[in-house]
Amino acid sequence: MATHYGRAAFLISVSLFALPLGAQAQETVPQQAVTEGVGDIVVTALRRSTRVQDTPVAITALSEKSLQNLGATGIADVVRQVPGLNLIAGESGRTRISIRGIQTAGESTVGLYYGETPLTGPSGTSSDPSGVTPNLNLFDVERVEVLRGPQGTLYGSGSMGGTLRVIFKKPDLTKYEGATEFGGEAVEHGEFGYSLKGAVNVPIISDMLAARLVLYRQQNPGYVDDPTIGRENLNRSTLEGARFQLGFQPTDTLSMNFMTIVQTQKFDGTSQWAPSVGEFVSEQKIASPAYDKLQLYALETKWETGIGTLALNNSYYRWDVRQTNDNSDNYASIAASNRYCGLFQNTYAGSLLQGTSAGATTDSSTCASDAGGLTSAQLQADYQNWAASQQPIGNYQPRFVRNYVNELRLSSNGKGPFSYTFGVFREDRDDRVDTLVFAGIPETGERQQPTVDLGSRYVTDVVKQTAVYGEISYRVFEPLTLTAGLRYYDYKKTVGGENLGYNYFNGQVPSAYSEVTADASGLIQKYNVDFKITPDIMFYATASQGFRPGGANLTPGIPESAQTYAADSLWNYEAGFKTQWFDRKLTFNIDAYRIDWNNLQTSVRATYGNFSYIGNVGSARIEGVEVEASARPVSGLNLNASFHYVKPRLTADQVSAEVTASGLKGDILPLIPRTTASAGAEYTFPAFNDFEGMLRADWTYTGKMTSQIRPTNSLYREFGKYSMVNLRAGVQNDRMGVFLYVRNLFNKIGVNSISSAAGVPDYWATTAPRTLGATIYSNF
Repeated sequence: MATHYGRAAFLISVSLFALPLGAQAQETVPQQAVTEGVGDIVVTALRRSTRVQDTPVAITALSEKSLQNLGATGIADVVRQVPGLNLIAGESGRTRISIRGIQTAGESTVGLYYGETPLTGPSGTSSDPSGVTPNLNLFDVERVEVLRGPQGTLYGSGSMGGTLRVIFKKPDLTKYEGATEFGGEAVEHGEFGYSLKGAVNVPIISDMLAARLVLYRQQNPGYVDDPTIGRENLNRSTLEGARFQLGFQPTDTLSMNFMTIVQTQKFDGTSQWAPSVGEFVSEQKIASPAYDKLQLYALETKWETGIGTLALNNSYYRWDVRQTNDNSDNYASIAASNRYCGLFQNTYAGSLLQGTSAGATTDSSTCASDAGGLTSAQLQADYQNWAASQQPIGNYQPRFVRNYVNELRLSSNGKGPFSYTFGVFREDRDDRVDTLVFAGIPETGERQQPTVDLGSRYVTDVVKQTAVYGEISYRVFEPLTLTAGLRYYDYKKTVGGENLGYNYFNGQVPSAYSEVTADASGLIQKYNVDFKITPDIMFYATASQGFRPGGANLTPGIPESAQTYAADSLWNYEAGFKTQWFDRKLTFNIDAYRIDWNNLQTSVRATYGNFSYIGNVGSARIEGVEVEASARPVSGLNLNASFHYVKPRLTADQVSAEVTASGLKGDILPLIPRTTASAGAEYTFPAFNDFEGMLRADWTYTGKMTSQIRPTNSLYREFGKYSMVNLRAGVQNDRMGVFLYVRNLFNKIGVNSISSAAGVPDYWATTAPRTLGATIYSNF
């Protein structure tokens, strides 16, 4: 550890030494010691340009400068800066994003947009594309917009909880410019990490054609060890990517922007660790690396016409994910129950059970005596010995999703009493996941060679979705504006697959290819009123719907009645004030909401079989309050704060013909912090020459969460309730800057999620230990 901190100190020394050299080469440029407040950023959340404080929805916007001063490199770094935004960490980099507590397995509940492209992860075997969130780097980003509450009319099915948009800087047609950034950091209990980033903008034909290129590589240090398989710092991850844009503006009214993004992300292993074993120590028996590659190609065309801005957005992406998981303890527990002993003896060992024929399945917890004279106890011993000989056992799942997204939109660009947005949307998505259960090598956790296939299968998923939407606003008189929106959607989802062998740990038997189809269509609505009490005080109220498409389960052992599930939907009712005071030096926004969520899609496990699947079970009500504030009380001092309280509870029992009650009316929904808060202070001051100094402190709080719905569930756990403090300091001018930072100053272990299973130790996903680092950047 001393060596890692020594490297960090060396980097800091080099950075500080380089600073005066860079300063001598620059002319003195006055610094603007003003950071924009919450309401001063121009956004396009309504598909047309509006100032945040004039946008009658709950929205948070973070500019490039705000992201830089926070030291934010990915979405996880801005979560607590936005009320109601939450990120649930899983193993090997998998995360699930939610807004206002709207999160369950299934299709996404948050619309995640990079540019104009909505990104959806691979569905996997359990039809859960929302379980994987892309983690594009936030270098050379113009702003991040987070719209809270359903945005179904403008953004469609994935936005029932809200929408998160990352807006990249576009090519500048008039000037050469660029930026570089280098950083290094050391984490306690771990190792050294670094980042290299660069961007360049080149006009090719002045005022007509320009290109912009961004390259980055970031290695995040690991800090979790696994002595069982002899691995240290196994949660090390490496992110590499390139983003290229070509901007073309042949006339004053026509512009086109082509963008391609290629990014790879590699995780050496899981970040989850078992507190029963030791701090930041895992005892998984299978090496669990993960790898993903995202390729995105998008073309944005805008034409300014006499009736509005016509926008055509065409995009295609492919996202490949490769994941290995450890099934050793889970399968050992199942084998100990002898649940599939009969299946094993009937098919693998070649014995015939009494009253069954070869190839038949059995769910008996004991093996019957066979025709050869072996007793049930002997047959069970044979099964147990065979199961133990396969340990450790892993699960390898390569999967991908391909998606073609096309949208045509017309938005008003005038200043009359009418504002409008109309559009047509089309999505053609398909994905596939292959599953291989394999026997591993005890000493290393690697797969045995040649591979021992303990049960393999594949699942395919095809989604076709079409929508027509519109939103109209009318300014009745100067302070009062009414808005109404409507979206018609039509989708069809087909799930197919094949079981390629027996799995004597979960009851899978070979099956021919089969598929199940689900489809639906419908309307969703939005109504909004905003009233400008004064030029700086606005009241607004909204009633809006959100929805997710239904789908199909191709899951072994489930009855026909559970093979399809319907769309779930919700109504959101909210009211809020957006205010600015003291010549806009203080911004204070507050809103309250109630969400009624019906026909919940959620992951369920039946009383039969060993697989989970998606079902419609129960209903819920979510009530909350959100507060945001920013202030500039004196020159150079900027303050910000946010607060969110939410009460998410079931309003009907989670029970059906196939599923025993997993939650009862009044139970609190899991994995949602009841209270979150943040506060930050940033002070800039003249330093030397044309440099200004910057000091920043950020505090965040994550409240209580639970892992299960029912407190009587043996796997029910409570966690959360922790604070984090980050510090950042440095000097900068218009051309360069050097910053030092400390994340998790007090070295708190903040638990974000807990994975529990019978007979298996709990595994925690937590905040990283205290991290010390430095960053140097330059602009040219």
